[in-house]
Amino acid sequence: MQQRPLLIPSACIADIENYSRPEPNYPEAEWLLGDLNWRGAKIPVVSFERLNRGRFAEFSATNRIAVMHRTSKNNRLPFYAMVVQGVPQPLTLVREEVRSATDETGPMEKYRVLLREVPASIPDLYLLEQKINEVISGYKHEVVQETGEMSE
Repeated sequence: MQQRPLLIPSACIADIENYSRPEPNYPEAEWLLGDLNWRGAKIPVVSFERLNRGRFAEFSATNRIAVMHRTSKNNRLPFYAMVVQGVPQPLTLVREEVRSATDETGPMEKYRVLLREVPASIPDLYLLEQKINEVISGYKHEVVQETGEMSE
């Protein structure tokens, strides 16, 4: 994110891609930037900043797309993508290096923390996926099933 890093379990990240502008398909949700073709399937692309009521720059040379595995049991959304800044870095966390931050969380954050004295956000991925499902439920989507087969 532009304002503060996100802490996401590495198991949630399926792939990191160079940024390409998503195909706009969801005019009623400015935070849902559109769809991206990924491995033969269209997956929705989210601006976490917009959904969390922050600012989002449309394009930066450091933008990347993080393709995310779903955390819920919804087969309709096995993958989705999130715009990120730079290349995500793996971290090994030690309890003593993480402490609660005192500032208020945004609507899509579970927690705000200080990681080695750097402000960071822990997103509510389950809620994020619910929000995506609410919007895309009215649209017909090709999705990749867990087996790798395509279906609608």
